This record gives sequence, structure tokens and C-alpha cells, in this order.
Amino acid sequence: MIMFMDSKNVSTRPLKVLYLFAGERKKMEKDWQEGIMPDSHLIGFNHLKDYGVEASYIENRFINYIRKKNFNLTNLALIPFLHRYDIVFSGASLFLPFVAKVILRLKRPKFVWYNTFFTNTLKRNSGNKFRLWVLRKTIASLDAIICPSTAQRRFLIGEDFDPTKIFFVPNGIDIEFMKKKVANSVPSSENEESFILSVGKDMGRDYETLVQAVKDLPIEVRIVALPRNIGNVENIPPNVKVLGFVPFPKLVGLYKEALFVVIPTKSEKHLDASDCSGQYVLLDAESMGKAIIASERETLADYFVGEKDGIVVPAENPEALRQAIVRLLQDKTLIQKFGEVAGKRSVMFTTKNLAGNLAKVFEKVTQK
Repeated sequence: MIMFMDSKNVSTRPLKVLYLFAGERKKMEKDWQEGIMPDSHLIGFNHLKDYGVEASYIENRFINYIRKKNFNLTNLALIPFLHRYDIVFSGASLFLPFVAKVILRLKRPKFVWYNTFFTNTLKRNSGNKFRLWVLRKTIASLDAIICPSTAQRRFLIGEDFDPTKIFFVPNGIDIEFMKKKVANSVPSSENEESFILSVGKDMGRDYETLVQAVKDLPIEVRIVALPRNIGNVENIPPNVKVLGFVPFPKLVGLYKEALFVVIPTKSEKHLDASDCSGQYVLLDAESMGKAIIASERETLADYFVGEKDGIVVPAENPEALRQAIVRLLQDKTLIQKFGEVAGKRSVMFTTKNLAGNLAKVFEKVTQK
């Protein structure tokens, strides 16, 4: 059990961590408890108690009302309550640590940030001296930075941020939920045609390349994405079906029935996306034991190695992606091989493991 020694060294108490989520989480937590949704986007919150960490979040009508107006205002409203916690943990806007650490110079609580955007944000603002100064000052003020990829950690160290405060912690998903949903799902009709599945709604997705790659192929391709992801894609062929938003329990069924999964992402020169575009879908597909074709991306390399775990193709290259798809369509044994490897590898990347690794970082930070 992780315990925290108070300043007078006369008693011990559990480490208290305040989670700051960008969106509402109370319903998501309730849905997880009822077995409706996975806990992947709780980022280990619900498992920290197993490691002696008392994690909580503040959510009520007032906070949710402010959040809908402006998330940064929500954080400002919480400043008077921060002294109750040992650690503030979040992956959202850097506005709060800028105010608390840079302007107010608070020593307590410690601020630990989950980094999904620092690389692209720093690059995107490299030409604006004042904004870049604010970003660098705020990132440097953090007590710890959690990176879900080693590429992000290397980048920050290369930018002269303190390496002792930057930790690689692998992402995690709710594998138990996925496997339970699969076990309880009803098989589709044997007459249903085979299909390839592609999933993802962040701005790093590249469905234009996928559409070009599968044109005229004798296989249906189903895309689960938002209108913003597809809006600029022209001449969608008849074998491509855009499903739009799909509730997660139904999405699990699509994963199960798909021949394999394709994750097309833009090249890393595009800076409007998350650093880790494709990571969650990759882990979901691996947990379902699916063969995967993914665009080359540094932040996926810790979870997926080309020709070992699946197929990696150059980003934004329709011909290379088409060749990889045809290769799997013509070799069902290879589909099975990559699927089995993915299923075995996925057990390393669970939300329980994520929580355990976070607990270790939290403990280290409070000992400084």
C-alpha cells in the first residue's frame, strides 16, 4: 500500500489524488460499474484504490454548468480546494498549472500531467514567441509528466526539459470488458459478407488514403468516424460504408466480426492531431485478437511492431496501404497469425497495469 508521511512525521495516510477530466465522468463511471461501457477513458482512476491511492474528482451541477461554458473556468473554480490533495492529475488544458504553478507558485499539491499533446502543441506554436514561452514555462513547472509513448519522452528531453520528471507509462484499455462483451455477443448470420473495419474520430485519421486504397477491391470497408473526419473525402466508392457514431457495445461486435482492422493516420508533420492518434483503437483491436494494418507513427511503436504484431505502412501512401490490404485478403493464415500475436500482446496494456504504474509515479513525486 502506498502511504504518504505527513510533514510532522507522526502519522500516515493514503495519498490523495484529484483527477481533472476535460469532460464529465460520473456517468461514464456509472456505466462501467453497470457493465455498459469500458473504463479505458477513466485513465486508471477506478483501480488506484487497489494501490492505496485515494483518487477522486469533483463533479456537480455547478461544475458541469461551468465546464460547458469553458473548461478553464472550471479549473479556476477549483483552486481554493486544491490544498486538500497531494496531487492533481489531468491530461487536459495547461491553463490551470500555468495559473497555479507559474503565477501563484503553489508548492502543494504536486501537478502531474498526462501528455497526449505536448509534442504537437510545442511544434505548432514554435513561431509565436510569447505563446511558446508560456507553454515551455508551464510544462517545466509540472512536477511530473506521464508520456504514453517513448517518442514523446525523447522529444521533451530533446527540448531540454528535465528527464527526471518525464515518465513513460504505457496506455491501457479495459480488456475484461472487451472479452466479456465478446463472450456474451450473439454471432451474426453466416450469410453476412466479410468486411474490413476502420475506427477513429480524432483529427489524425486519414480516411482519404484508405478510400483511395480500397477502391474497386472485392471487400466491404466499414468506417466508424465522425462527419468531420469524412467531410473532405471525395468520391467514396460503393464498397465503403461510413457508419458514423457507433455506441461502444455495438462497436465491440464490429471488431469481433471484422476480418481485420485498418488504422490509417496522417503523417506526423500534421500538427492538428493528438500526439498519440490511433493508440486506443490499436489496443482495442489487439484485445479482440485482430490482425492490424497501421500507418507508421512513432507513438504507436511501443505497442505495435511491423511484421511481428501486424503490418505497418508509410503514412499517406494509398498504394502501400492497398498492397498490405490485398496481402491479408489473399493470406487468411497471416490474418490468423497476426491476430493471435495481438491477443497475447494485449494483456500487457490494461487499465489495471496503467493504474499501478501511475501509483508508482505519484509516490515518487510526493517523496521529492
